[in-house]
Amino acid sequence: MDFSHLSRLNPWWKNGSEIYNDEKIKSFGAAKIRWEPRLKHYLVFDRDKIYTLRGPRQVGKTTLCKILIKELIEQGTDPKSIFYYSCDLVPNGEELSELIALYLDWVAAFDVGRKYIFLDEISNVKNWENGLKHLVDIGSMRNTSTLLTGSHSIDIKKSIERLPGRRGEGEETLDKILLPMKFAEFAETVNPSLKVLFDKEQLRSNHKRQEIIQGLFEGKIDPVVRTLQVYQEDLNTLFTQYLITGGIPKPINEFFTTGKINNSTYEIYIRSLMGDLARWQIPEIAIKQVLSSIILKLTTNVSWNSLAAEADLGSHNTASKYVQSLENSFVLNTLYAINPSKGTLNITKDKKVYFKDPFIFHSLRSWVSGSGNYFESSVDHINDPTDKSKLVECIVHSHLVRLMYNTFPSDVFAPEDHIFYMKTKRGTEIDYVLRSKNNELLAIELKYQNQLQSSDYKSLSSMKKGIMLSKDTFEIEGNYMTIPVTLFLLLI
Repeated sequence: MDFSHLSRLNPWWKNGSEIYNDEKIKSFGAAKIRWEPRLKHYLVFDRDKIYTLRGPRQVGKTTLCKILIKELIEQGTDPKSIFYYSCDLVPNGEELSELIALYLDWVAAFDVGRKYIFLDEISNVKNWENGLKHLVDIGSMRNTSTLLTGSHSIDIKKSIERLPGRRGEGEETLDKILLPMKFAEFAETVNPSLKVLFDKEQLRSNHKRQEIIQGLFEGKIDPVVRTLQVYQEDLNTLFTQYLITGGIPKPINEFFTTGKINNSTYEIYIRSLMGDLARWQIPEIAIKQVLSSIILKLTTNVSWNSLAAEADLGSHNTASKYVQSLENSFVLNTLYAINPSKGTLNITKDKKVYFKDPFIFHSLRSWVSGSGNYFESSVDHINDPTDKSKLVECIVHSHLVRLMYNTFPSDVFAPEDHIFYMKTKRGTEIDYVLRSKNNELLAIELKYQNQLQSSDYKSLSSMKKGIMLSKDTFEIEGNYMTIPVTLFLLLI
Protein backbone atom coordinates (compact mmCIF):
# COMPACT_ATOMS: atom_id res chain seq x y z
CA MET A 1 0.00 0.00 0.00
CA ASP A 2 1.44 3.39 -1.06
CA PHE A 3 1.28 6.15 1.58
CA SER A 4 0.50 8.72 -1.11
CA HIS A 5 -2.74 6.82 -1.72
CA LEU A 6 -3.75 7.28 1.94
CA SER A 7 -2.80 10.95 1.77
CA ARG A 8 -5.05 11.57 -1.25
CA LEU A 9 -8.02 10.08 0.64
CA ASN A 10 -7.30 12.28 3.68
CA PRO A 11 -6.61 15.72 2.16
CA TRP A 12 -7.17 17.43 5.55
CA TRP A 13 -3.74 16.16 6.60
CA LYS A 14 -2.29 18.98 4.46
CA ASN A 15 -4.91 21.57 5.40
CA GLY A 16 -7.87 21.09 7.71
CA SER A 17 -10.07 23.29 5.53
CA GLU A 18 -9.90 20.62 2.79
CA ILE A 19 -12.73 18.80 4.56
CA TYR A 20 -15.09 21.44 3.14
CA ASN A 21 -14.13 20.32 -0.38
CA ASP A 22 -15.14 16.73 0.33
CA GLU A 23 -17.93 15.66 -2.06
CA LYS A 24 -20.12 14.29 0.74
CA ILE A 25 -19.77 17.50 2.75
CA LYS A 26 -20.48 19.69 -0.29
CA SER A 27 -23.53 17.62 -1.23
CA PHE A 28 -24.79 17.80 2.34
CA GLY A 29 -24.32 21.57 2.47
CA ALA A 30 -26.09 22.06 -0.87
CA ALA A 31 -29.05 19.86 0.03
CA LYS A 32 -32.46 21.45 0.55
CA ILE A 33 -33.22 19.03 3.39
CA ARG A 34 -30.25 18.40 5.68
CA TRP A 35 -30.59 15.58 8.20
CA GLU A 36 -28.15 15.15 11.05
CA PRO A 37 -29.18 11.87 12.71
CA ARG A 38 -29.85 11.95 16.45
CA LEU A 39 -27.56 8.92 16.55
CA LYS A 40 -24.62 11.26 15.96
CA HIS A 41 -24.78 12.40 19.57
CA TYR A 42 -24.32 8.82 20.80
CA LEU A 43 -20.91 8.47 19.15
CA VAL A 44 -18.46 9.85 21.70
CA PHE A 45 -14.78 9.59 20.79
CA ASP A 46 -13.24 10.13 24.21
CA ARG A 47 -11.83 6.68 25.00
CA ASP A 48 -10.33 3.65 23.29
CA LYS A 49 -13.53 2.31 21.74
CA ILE A 50 -14.40 0.43 18.58
CA TYR A 51 -17.88 1.40 17.41
CA THR A 52 -19.74 -0.33 14.62
CA LEU A 53 -22.28 1.54 12.52
CA ARG A 54 -24.65 -0.60 10.46
CA GLY A 55 -27.51 0.46 8.25
CA PRO A 56 -29.12 0.10 4.82
CA ARG A 57 -27.58 1.34 1.60
CA GLN A 58 -28.06 5.03 0.79
CA VAL A 59 -29.02 5.95 4.37
CA GLY A 60 -26.00 8.24 4.83
CA LYS A 61 -23.35 6.29 6.76
CA THR A 62 -20.47 7.76 4.75
CA THR A 63 -21.91 11.26 5.01
CA LEU A 64 -22.18 10.85 8.78
CA CYS A 65 -18.52 9.79 8.92
CA LYS A 66 -17.49 12.92 7.03
CA ILE A 67 -19.69 15.15 9.23
CA LEU A 68 -18.03 13.67 12.32
CA ILE A 69 -14.60 14.32 10.79
CA LYS A 70 -15.58 17.91 9.96
CA GLU A 71 -16.79 18.52 13.51
CA LEU A 72 -13.61 17.07 15.01
CA ILE A 73 -11.53 19.46 12.88
CA GLU A 74 -13.79 22.39 13.77
CA GLN A 75 -13.33 21.56 17.46
CA GLY A 76 -9.58 22.01 17.09
CA THR A 77 -8.54 18.38 16.66
CA ASP A 78 -5.26 17.98 14.77
CA PRO A 79 -6.38 16.92 11.26
CA LYS A 80 -3.45 14.48 11.03
CA SER A 81 -5.01 12.50 13.89
CA ILE A 82 -8.03 11.63 11.70
CA PHE A 83 -7.80 8.72 9.27
CA TYR A 84 -10.61 7.77 6.87
CA TYR A 85 -10.56 4.85 4.46
CA SER A 86 -13.21 3.24 2.26
CA CYS A 87 -12.53 -0.49 2.32
CA ASP A 88 -14.10 -1.43 -1.03
CA LEU A 89 -10.80 -2.65 -2.49
CA VAL A 90 -9.14 -4.13 0.61
CA PRO A 91 -9.10 -7.91 0.06
CA ASN A 92 -8.43 -9.28 3.55
CA GLY A 93 -7.68 -8.62 7.20
CA GLU A 94 -3.93 -8.86 6.72
CA GLU A 95 -3.87 -6.01 4.20
CA LEU A 96 -6.25 -4.01 6.37
CA SER A 97 -3.82 -4.39 9.28
CA GLU A 98 -0.93 -3.25 7.08
CA LEU A 99 -2.92 -0.26 5.85
CA ILE A 100 -3.79 0.93 9.37
CA ALA A 101 -0.23 0.27 10.57
CA LEU A 102 1.08 2.43 7.72
CA TYR A 103 -1.02 5.33 8.96
CA LEU A 104 -0.15 4.74 12.63
CA ASP A 105 3.60 4.61 11.86
CA TRP A 106 3.34 7.91 9.99
CA VAL A 107 1.27 9.77 12.58
CA ALA A 108 3.54 8.59 15.42
CA ALA A 109 6.01 11.28 14.33
CA PHE A 110 3.55 13.97 15.45
CA ASP A 111 2.28 14.81 18.90
CA VAL A 112 -1.40 14.52 17.99
CA GLY A 113 -2.81 12.91 21.13
CA ARG A 114 -5.90 10.78 20.51
CA LYS A 115 -6.30 9.31 17.03
CA TYR A 116 -9.59 8.76 15.18
CA ILE A 117 -9.97 5.99 12.61
CA PHE A 118 -12.99 5.71 10.29
CA LEU A 119 -13.17 2.51 8.22
CA ASP A 120 -16.09 2.67 5.79
CA GLU A 121 -17.78 -0.51 4.45
CA ILE A 122 -15.52 -2.73 6.53
CA SER A 123 -17.71 -5.73 5.71
CA ASN A 124 -16.20 -5.78 2.21
CA VAL A 125 -12.95 -7.02 3.79
CA LYS A 126 -12.67 -10.77 4.31
CA ASN A 127 -11.73 -11.62 7.92
CA TRP A 128 -11.27 -7.95 8.76
CA GLU A 129 -11.58 -8.72 12.46
CA ASN A 130 -8.30 -10.65 12.40
CA GLY A 131 -6.40 -7.61 11.19
CA LEU A 132 -7.96 -5.37 13.80
CA LYS A 133 -7.48 -7.93 16.56
CA HIS A 134 -3.76 -8.13 15.77
CA LEU A 135 -3.33 -4.36 16.08
CA VAL A 136 -5.26 -4.24 19.36
CA ASP A 137 -3.31 -7.14 20.83
CA ILE A 138 0.10 -5.60 20.09
CA GLY A 139 -1.02 -2.27 21.57
CA SER A 140 -1.07 -0.25 18.34
CA MET A 141 -4.66 0.92 18.91
CA ARG A 142 -4.00 2.59 22.25
CA ASN A 143 -5.29 6.17 22.49
CA THR A 144 -7.42 5.51 19.40
CA SER A 145 -11.17 5.76 18.79
CA THR A 146 -12.49 3.73 15.85
CA LEU A 147 -15.71 3.67 13.84
CA LEU A 148 -16.46 0.80 11.45
CA THR A 149 -19.40 0.94 9.02
CA GLY A 150 -21.20 -1.73 6.98
CA SER A 151 -24.43 -2.31 5.07
CA HIS A 152 -25.23 -5.86 6.16
CA SER A 153 -26.10 -6.63 9.77
CA ILE A 154 -24.61 -10.13 9.94
CA ASP A 155 -21.34 -9.20 8.22
CA ILE A 156 -20.25 -6.98 11.09
CA LYS A 157 -22.18 -8.65 13.89
CA LYS A 158 -20.56 -12.06 13.44
CA SER A 159 -17.08 -10.64 12.99
CA ILE A 160 -17.24 -8.26 15.94
CA GLU A 161 -18.10 -11.19 18.21
CA ARG A 162 -14.52 -12.36 17.64
CA LEU A 163 -13.19 -9.23 19.40
CA PRO A 164 -14.43 -9.78 22.97
CA GLY A 165 -12.79 -7.53 25.52
CA ARG A 166 -10.95 -5.56 22.85
CA ARG A 167 -13.48 -2.82 22.07
CA GLY A 168 -13.57 -0.67 25.21
CA GLU A 169 -16.75 -2.33 26.41
CA GLY A 170 -18.63 -0.75 29.28
CA GLU A 171 -22.17 0.37 29.99
CA GLU A 172 -22.43 2.07 26.61
CA THR A 173 -23.71 0.20 23.55
CA LEU A 174 -20.99 0.13 20.90
CA ASP A 175 -22.98 -1.39 18.03
CA LYS A 176 -25.02 1.41 16.46
CA ILE A 177 -27.59 1.13 13.68
CA LEU A 178 -28.27 4.09 11.39
CA LEU A 179 -31.77 3.48 10.08
CA PRO A 180 -33.78 5.79 7.80
CA MET A 181 -35.31 8.79 9.54
CA LYS A 182 -38.08 8.08 11.98
CA PHE A 183 -41.19 10.13 11.35
CA ALA A 184 -40.21 12.50 14.17
CA GLU A 185 -36.80 13.11 12.56
CA PHE A 186 -38.44 13.58 9.17
CA ALA A 187 -40.97 16.06 10.61
CA GLU A 188 -38.43 18.18 12.48
CA THR A 189 -36.02 18.15 9.51
CA VAL A 190 -38.65 19.23 6.99
CA ASN A 191 -40.56 21.60 9.31
CA PRO A 192 -38.20 23.90 11.28
CA SER A 193 -40.97 25.05 13.66
CA LEU A 194 -41.31 21.47 14.89
CA LYS A 195 -37.56 21.34 15.46
CA VAL A 196 -37.82 24.42 17.68
CA LEU A 197 -40.70 22.80 19.58
CA PHE A 198 -38.80 19.53 20.05
CA ASP A 199 -35.85 21.44 21.49
CA LYS A 200 -38.06 23.52 23.77
CA GLU A 201 -39.99 20.52 25.12
CA GLN A 202 -36.88 18.29 25.39
CA LEU A 203 -38.40 15.76 23.00
CA ARG A 204 -34.95 14.57 21.96
CA SER A 205 -34.64 12.93 25.37
CA ASN A 206 -35.45 9.21 25.26
CA HIS A 207 -36.45 9.38 28.92
CA LYS A 208 -38.89 12.23 28.30
CA ARG A 209 -40.53 10.51 25.32
CA GLN A 210 -40.85 7.19 27.13
CA GLU A 211 -42.37 8.94 30.12
CA ILE A 212 -45.04 10.52 27.89
CA ILE A 213 -45.83 7.21 26.16
CA GLN A 214 -46.09 5.38 29.48
CA GLY A 215 -48.54 8.07 30.58
CA LEU A 216 -50.73 7.36 27.54
CA PHE A 217 -51.07 3.74 28.65
CA GLU A 218 -52.17 5.08 32.04
CA GLY A 219 -54.75 7.39 30.45
CA LYS A 220 -52.65 10.50 31.13
CA ILE A 221 -52.08 13.15 28.48
CA ASP A 222 -48.89 15.16 28.87
CA PRO A 223 -49.26 18.89 28.01
CA VAL A 224 -46.64 18.37 25.29
CA VAL A 225 -49.07 16.10 23.45
CA ARG A 226 -51.73 18.79 23.62
CA THR A 227 -49.23 21.25 22.18
CA LEU A 228 -48.48 18.85 19.33
CA GLN A 229 -52.21 18.67 18.56
CA VAL A 230 -51.99 22.21 17.19
CA TYR A 231 -49.84 20.81 14.38
CA GLN A 232 -52.23 17.98 13.46
CA GLU A 233 -53.03 19.33 9.99
CA ASP A 234 -49.32 19.88 9.28
CA LEU A 235 -48.54 16.40 10.58
CA ASN A 236 -51.09 14.80 8.26
CA THR A 237 -49.42 16.49 5.27
CA LEU A 238 -45.95 15.50 6.48
CA PHE A 239 -47.07 11.93 7.05
CA THR A 240 -48.42 11.61 3.51
CA GLN A 241 -45.08 12.88 2.21
CA TYR A 242 -43.25 10.44 4.50
CA LEU A 243 -45.32 7.59 3.09
CA ILE A 244 -43.83 8.41 -0.32
CA THR A 245 -40.24 9.36 0.48
CA GLY A 246 -39.53 7.28 3.55
CA GLY A 247 -36.58 8.38 5.64
CA ILE A 248 -33.63 8.17 3.22
CA PRO A 249 -32.01 11.57 2.48
CA LYS A 250 -31.57 11.39 -1.31
CA PRO A 251 -35.20 10.63 -2.26
CA ILE A 252 -36.40 13.15 0.34
CA ASN A 253 -34.28 15.89 -1.21
CA GLU A 254 -35.37 15.02 -4.74
CA PHE A 255 -39.03 15.07 -3.69
CA PHE A 256 -38.83 18.45 -1.96
CA THR A 257 -36.69 19.96 -4.73
CA THR A 258 -38.43 18.69 -7.86
CA GLY A 259 -41.73 17.27 -6.62
CA LYS A 260 -40.79 13.71 -7.60
CA ILE A 261 -38.15 11.02 -7.13
CA ASN A 262 -36.04 9.91 -10.08
CA ASN A 263 -36.23 6.32 -11.32
CA SER A 264 -32.45 6.12 -11.03
CA THR A 265 -32.64 6.76 -7.26
CA TYR A 266 -34.85 3.73 -6.75
CA GLU A 267 -32.69 1.62 -9.04
CA ILE A 268 -29.42 2.59 -7.31
CA TYR A 269 -30.87 1.27 -4.08
CA ILE A 270 -32.07 -1.97 -5.73
CA ARG A 271 -28.72 -2.63 -7.44
CA SER A 272 -26.84 -2.02 -4.19
CA LEU A 273 -29.11 -4.39 -2.29
CA MET A 274 -28.87 -7.11 -4.93
CA GLY A 275 -25.08 -6.77 -4.89
CA ASP A 276 -25.02 -7.30 -1.13
CA LEU A 277 -27.29 -10.35 -1.34
CA ALA A 278 -25.24 -11.83 -4.19
CA ARG A 279 -22.27 -11.92 -1.82
CA TRP A 280 -24.35 -14.29 0.29
CA GLN A 281 -25.10 -16.49 -2.74
CA ILE A 282 -28.78 -15.54 -2.74
CA PRO A 283 -30.16 -15.49 -6.32
CA GLU A 284 -31.98 -12.39 -7.50
CA ILE A 285 -34.91 -14.34 -8.94
CA ALA A 286 -35.53 -15.99 -5.56
CA ILE A 287 -35.56 -12.60 -3.83
CA LYS A 288 -38.10 -11.37 -6.36
CA GLN A 289 -40.34 -14.35 -5.68
CA VAL A 290 -40.10 -13.96 -1.90
CA LEU A 291 -40.78 -10.23 -2.01
CA SER A 292 -43.70 -10.70 -4.38
CA SER A 293 -45.32 -13.15 -1.96
CA ILE A 294 -44.64 -10.96 1.09
CA ILE A 295 -46.09 -7.88 -0.60
CA LEU A 296 -49.19 -9.84 -1.59
CA LYS A 297 -49.70 -10.96 2.03
CA LEU A 298 -48.53 -7.73 3.69
CA THR A 299 -49.93 -7.31 7.24
CA THR A 300 -51.51 -10.80 7.19
CA ASN A 301 -50.25 -13.95 8.93
CA VAL A 302 -47.84 -16.15 7.00
CA SER A 303 -45.90 -19.35 7.66
CA TRP A 304 -42.51 -20.19 6.21
CA ASN A 305 -44.15 -23.24 4.59
CA SER A 306 -46.78 -21.14 2.80
CA LEU A 307 -44.18 -18.60 1.76
CA ALA A 308 -41.94 -21.35 0.38
CA ALA A 309 -44.84 -22.86 -1.57
CA GLU A 310 -46.00 -19.54 -3.07
CA ALA A 311 -42.47 -18.45 -3.96
CA ASP A 312 -41.60 -21.92 -5.29
CA LEU A 313 -38.59 -22.22 -2.98
CA GLY A 314 -38.98 -25.88 -2.14
CA SER A 315 -38.29 -25.61 1.59
CA HIS A 316 -39.54 -23.61 4.57
CA ASN A 317 -35.90 -23.39 5.70
CA THR A 318 -35.02 -21.66 2.43
CA ALA A 319 -37.89 -19.20 2.86
CA SER A 320 -36.78 -18.45 6.43
CA LYS A 321 -33.18 -17.99 5.28
CA TYR A 322 -34.12 -15.52 2.53
CA VAL A 323 -36.38 -13.49 4.81
CA GLN A 324 -33.62 -13.39 7.42
CA SER A 325 -31.14 -12.16 4.79
CA LEU A 326 -33.55 -9.35 3.89
CA GLU A 327 -33.87 -8.55 7.59
CA ASN A 328 -30.09 -8.42 7.90
CA SER A 329 -30.01 -6.07 4.90
CA PHE A 330 -32.43 -3.73 6.72
CA VAL A 331 -35.34 -4.40 4.36
CA LEU A 332 -37.78 -6.39 6.49
CA ASN A 333 -38.93 -6.92 10.09
CA THR A 334 -40.61 -10.10 11.31
CA LEU A 335 -43.28 -9.98 14.01
CA TYR A 336 -43.89 -13.16 16.00
CA ALA A 337 -46.91 -14.28 18.01
CA ILE A 338 -46.94 -14.34 21.80
CA ASN A 339 -48.34 -17.17 23.88
CA PRO A 340 -50.98 -15.28 25.94
CA SER A 341 -50.99 -17.71 28.86
CA LYS A 342 -47.21 -17.87 29.23
CA GLY A 343 -46.30 -14.42 27.94
CA THR A 344 -43.53 -15.96 25.84
CA LEU A 345 -42.62 -16.00 22.17
CA ASN A 346 -44.36 -18.65 20.06
CA ILE A 347 -42.15 -19.38 17.06
CA THR A 348 -44.42 -22.16 15.75
CA LYS A 349 -47.30 -19.79 14.97
CA ASP A 350 -47.63 -17.80 11.75
CA LYS A 351 -45.58 -14.63 11.48
CA LYS A 352 -46.13 -11.18 10.05
CA VAL A 353 -43.50 -9.65 7.79
CA TYR A 354 -43.22 -5.88 7.47
CA PHE A 355 -41.04 -3.46 5.50
CA LYS A 356 -38.80 -1.14 7.51
CA ASP A 357 -39.16 2.01 5.39
CA PRO A 358 -41.63 3.38 2.79
CA PHE A 359 -38.97 4.22 0.19
CA ILE A 360 -37.49 0.73 0.46
CA PHE A 361 -41.01 -0.71 0.13
CA HIS A 362 -41.87 1.35 -2.97
CA SER A 363 -38.53 0.53 -4.60
CA LEU A 364 -38.92 -3.21 -4.21
CA ARG A 365 -42.67 -3.35 -4.88
CA SER A 366 -42.24 -1.52 -8.18
CA TRP A 367 -39.22 -3.64 -9.06
CA VAL A 368 -40.95 -6.99 -8.54
CA SER A 369 -44.09 -5.80 -10.36
CA GLY A 370 -42.11 -4.49 -13.34
CA SER A 371 -43.46 -0.95 -13.01
CA GLY A 372 -41.91 1.48 -15.47
CA ASN A 373 -42.28 4.57 -13.28
CA TYR A 374 -41.41 4.03 -9.64
CA PHE A 375 -42.56 7.40 -8.36
CA GLU A 376 -45.96 7.36 -10.04
CA SER A 377 -46.45 3.82 -8.84
CA SER A 378 -45.72 4.84 -5.24
CA VAL A 379 -48.16 7.78 -5.40
CA ASP A 380 -50.88 5.55 -6.86
CA HIS A 381 -50.23 3.00 -4.14
CA ILE A 382 -50.79 5.33 -1.20
CA ASN A 383 -53.84 6.87 -2.88
CA ASP A 384 -55.55 3.52 -2.34
CA PRO A 385 -56.90 3.60 1.28
CA THR A 386 -56.37 -0.13 1.85
CA ASP A 387 -52.80 -0.13 0.55
CA LYS A 388 -52.06 3.05 2.48
CA SER A 389 -53.25 1.56 5.77
CA LYS A 390 -51.04 -1.50 5.23
CA LEU A 391 -48.01 0.70 4.72
CA VAL A 392 -48.93 2.65 7.88
CA GLU A 393 -48.98 -0.66 9.76
CA CYS A 394 -45.43 -1.34 8.55
CA ILE A 395 -44.30 2.08 9.72
CA VAL A 396 -45.86 1.66 13.16
CA HIS A 397 -44.15 -1.69 13.61
CA SER A 398 -40.72 -0.38 12.60
CA HIS A 399 -41.15 2.54 15.02
CA LEU A 400 -42.20 0.23 17.86
CA VAL A 401 -39.05 -1.82 17.31
CA ARG A 402 -37.06 1.37 17.76
CA LEU A 403 -39.09 2.29 20.85
CA MET A 404 -38.28 -1.10 22.37
CA TYR A 405 -34.59 -0.70 21.56
CA ASN A 406 -34.57 2.69 23.30
CA THR A 407 -36.27 1.04 26.28
CA PHE A 408 -33.86 -1.90 26.36
CA PRO A 409 -30.64 -0.61 24.72
CA SER A 410 -28.18 -3.44 24.26
CA ASP A 411 -25.66 -4.71 21.74
CA VAL A 412 -27.57 -8.02 21.79
CA PHE A 413 -31.06 -6.49 21.53
CA ALA A 414 -33.55 -8.78 19.74
CA PRO A 415 -36.97 -7.32 18.75
CA GLU A 416 -38.69 -10.70 19.12
CA ASP A 417 -38.05 -10.56 22.88
CA HIS A 418 -40.02 -7.34 23.29
CA ILE A 419 -42.71 -6.92 20.63
CA PHE A 420 -45.33 -9.40 19.40
CA TYR A 421 -48.83 -9.77 18.03
CA MET A 422 -51.45 -11.73 19.95
CA LYS A 423 -54.48 -13.89 19.29
CA THR A 424 -56.94 -13.36 22.16
CA LYS A 425 -59.22 -15.95 23.75
CA ARG A 426 -62.14 -14.11 22.14
CA GLY A 427 -60.80 -14.90 18.69
CA THR A 428 -59.67 -11.35 17.98
CA GLU A 429 -56.12 -10.22 17.27
CA ILE A 430 -54.09 -7.43 18.84
CA ASP A 431 -51.77 -5.78 16.32
CA TYR A 432 -48.86 -5.20 18.71
CA VAL A 433 -48.04 -6.27 22.26
CA LEU A 434 -45.06 -4.70 24.01
CA ARG A 435 -43.24 -6.06 27.04
CA SER A 436 -42.53 -3.19 29.46
CA LYS A 437 -39.58 -2.82 31.84
CA ASN A 438 -41.59 -4.34 34.68
CA ASN A 439 -42.59 -7.27 32.43
CA GLU A 440 -46.10 -5.89 31.91
CA LEU A 441 -47.81 -6.54 28.56
CA LEU A 442 -49.05 -3.38 26.80
CA ALA A 443 -51.39 -3.54 23.81
CA ILE A 444 -51.43 -1.28 20.77
CA GLU A 445 -54.16 -1.50 18.14
CA LEU A 446 -54.07 0.39 14.83
CA LYS A 447 -57.24 1.48 13.01
CA TYR A 448 -56.19 3.86 10.25
CA GLN A 449 -59.72 4.79 9.16
CA ASN A 450 -61.97 7.84 9.14
CA GLN A 451 -64.43 6.67 11.82
CA LEU A 452 -64.02 4.40 14.85
CA GLN A 453 -66.78 2.23 16.24
CA SER A 454 -67.06 0.77 19.74
CA SER A 455 -66.52 -2.68 18.17
CA ASP A 456 -63.04 -1.56 17.06
CA TYR A 457 -61.98 -1.71 20.71
CA LYS A 458 -63.01 -5.34 21.15
CA SER A 459 -59.50 -6.79 20.95
CA LEU A 460 -58.10 -4.18 23.37
CA SER A 461 -60.72 -5.10 25.98
CA SER A 462 -58.84 -8.30 26.77
CA MET A 463 -55.84 -6.28 28.01
CA LYS A 464 -55.46 -4.15 31.13
CA LYS A 465 -53.51 -1.42 29.35
CA GLY A 466 -53.68 -0.41 25.72
CA ILE A 467 -53.62 2.40 23.18
CA MET A 468 -55.68 2.76 20.01
CA LEU A 469 -53.83 4.45 17.16
CA SER A 470 -56.27 6.27 14.89
CA LYS A 471 -56.19 8.35 11.76
CA ASP A 472 -57.42 11.57 13.40
CA THR A 473 -59.40 10.71 16.57
CA PHE A 474 -58.05 11.85 19.96
CA GLU A 475 -60.09 10.73 22.97
CA ILE A 476 -60.30 8.35 25.90
CA GLU A 477 -62.69 5.47 25.16
CA GLY A 478 -63.38 3.70 28.45
CA ASN A 479 -59.99 2.52 29.74
CA TYR A 480 -58.09 3.15 26.54
CA MET A 481 -56.46 6.19 25.02
CA THR A 482 -57.11 6.88 21.35
CA ILE A 483 -54.48 9.05 19.68
CA PRO A 484 -53.69 9.90 16.04
CA VAL A 485 -50.88 7.72 14.76
CA THR A 486 -48.92 10.79 13.64
CA LEU A 487 -48.83 12.21 17.19
CA PHE A 488 -47.83 8.87 18.63
CA LEU A 489 -44.99 8.41 16.13
CA LEU A 490 -43.61 11.84 17.04
CA LEU A 491 -42.96 10.48 20.53
CA ILE A 492 -40.71 7.65 19.35
